[in-house]
Amino acid sequence: MIIHPHRFSSRWHVFLCWLTLAASIVFSDEMSQLKEQDAETLLRQAEAYYQKGEYKLAVGCYLEAVAIAQNPLDLSLVYFGLALNHFYLQDMASSVKWMRKTSEVDPNKEISDMFYPRNFVQLFKQIQKEVRETRSVSKSGPEPIKKPDQEKIEEGAKPAKEKTEQTEREEPPPPPLKQRPSESISKIEEATASEEEKGGHWEASSHYSVWTINLIKGLFEGSLTRELGEEIQNKVVKKVGSLHAGLVKSTYAQNLAFGSGGSNYGLEVRYYSKGQSGTFSLGLSLEQTHIKFTLKGPVKQEFTNGSSASVNTDAYLETNPFSVNFSFRWEFGAATSRVKPYFVLGFGFASLSGTFYYSYTGSYQYGTLQEEIPDSDSKSFEELSEDINFNIPKMLVILQLHFGIKVEIYKGLSLLGEAGIWDGFLLRAGVAYRF
Repeated sequence: MIIHPHRFSSRWHVFLCWLTLAASIVFSDEMSQLKEQDAETLLRQAEAYYQKGEYKLAVGCYLEAVAIAQNPLDLSLVYFGLALNHFYLQDMASSVKWMRKTSEVDPNKEISDMFYPRNFVQLFKQIQKEVRETRSVSKSGPEPIKKPDQEKIEEGAKPAKEKTEQTEREEPPPPPLKQRPSESISKIEEATASEEEKGGHWEASSHYSVWTINLIKGLFEGSLTRELGEEIQNKVVKKVGSLHAGLVKSTYAQNLAFGSGGSNYGLEVRYYSKGQSGTFSLGLSLEQTHIKFTLKGPVKQEFTNGSSASVNTDAYLETNPFSVNFSFRWEFGAATSRVKPYFVLGFGFASLSGTFYYSYTGSYQYGTLQEEIPDSDSKSFEELSEDINFNIPKMLVILQLHFGIKVEIYKGLSLLGEAGIWDGFLLRAGVAYRF
């Protein structure tokens, strides 16, 4: 069998063409996968910038992703991200442009004002509706135009009056006027202006708190209970000594239970340096605090002559400092989120003054003799410091370390809840308005 050289060359050429085509398809698939991976990386980076409020950097990442994104889902995310970030940058024309592109690639995209600004959501849905209407008109196409002769033939010899009535009856209503781009931009500007009312540079709030030191009372409970117990011991001895001279102290025992509690209320003003998009703020607050330490329990003093005094004691230290506090607050999540956890670090100062009050009821016993010895008294902190070996400071330094959550209930109006350290353990609730 003889193979013609020209036919062999032709077959070899076809084989090479098929091989080249197969290689190009495989290479194209690999390049496509690499581009998708790069696009997803850029999307993640853009979302991270958006969460931090760095909208210009987010736009840069999204624009890089536009050039390489291929599948409709990535394109939808890219276009929507550009629309949202341009909205916060108040570049209204660009925001409208990317809203339309989003609606073209993803006409059924759904967004909620639970996660995005309410006015942004309304305008996005409006533009989405316009895009759908435009598509439906283009699909249906214009009505066929009839030639004048054809119209005459179809109409025939109809009376003029009947023709007029039929025309009026069959004539479709004029199509609705499409909104001009400038009108959309104007509405977005109005929406942004109203969105500023939702939250700007300043926030005013009021709060109420309950306070206790029980969680950390072990740090000084022993020394304070001992010193105040000795003060009560001296009062009991002095009281009994005024009734029976010549008594000498012997054994002393006390079983005093320590407790603490109080409340706090105040007003606060915060400043957000980045305005509406800011999540970091500086705060100044004025607060009135009620603090009370209590000592309750039995006390027994024995004397060398065999007599003893047994009483039940009710004593407390009470102060109501007025403090000035400075704080730094970091909120987490997007600036537009309705629910935001946050962290507060702060400090404050207050002039410390107050009262030590005690009362006791009991009896003095000596053999068959039993005599009631009730007593009560009060002292200022300064007087108490002179009588006991415990220096009560004149200035209270406050350390504030809180974790909280902020829930927006209506256009800048939010509820606050906090828990943390305020020279003790504090639970706080408040209401805030950002403007």
